[in-house]
Amino acid sequence: MEKGLDQINAVPGVGGSFLCDNRGDVIVSSDPAVLATVTMSTIGREVGRALVALDAAGQKASRIEFAYDTWRLLAIDIGDAVLFVVCQPDTSMAMVRMSADVAIGGWQTDSAARKRLERHRAERAALVNRTQLDQGSWSSWAVIASR
Repeated sequence: MEKGLDQINAVPGVGGSFLCDNRGDVIVSSDPAVLATVTMSTIGREVGRALVALDAAGQKASRIEFAYDTWRLLAIDIGDAVLFVVCQPDTSMAMVRMSADVAIGGWQTDSAARKRLERHRAERAALVNRTQLDQGSWSSWAVIASR
């Protein structure tokens, strides 16, 4: 898996990448890590919740891109995990997506990578429950889930 991240990180403008399981826990990150582990986990949980909400609203997504003033974040759902790529704002996202697709394809055919992902298997929907969300978020979730 590390080699796949290295391939992604070789794209000009990519600052680093990481993979979170469906609980938001970091499975692997580029070396050196692009963000603190706690920050990567927080991002993993929030994007996981966004994917669950989109699915519940009938708007299933496999990729989400966040654009900020000074950086971009690409999140790619690979089923048992989410791949994150942190980039500079002017990075060629087509190149990033292509490199990510190649790395993901390699992981899907690599038995060691598949076993590593299976060890971290979890239901993403568990991120959306009353104990995990504040009252406002829980109320918003109730509206989405009722559709």
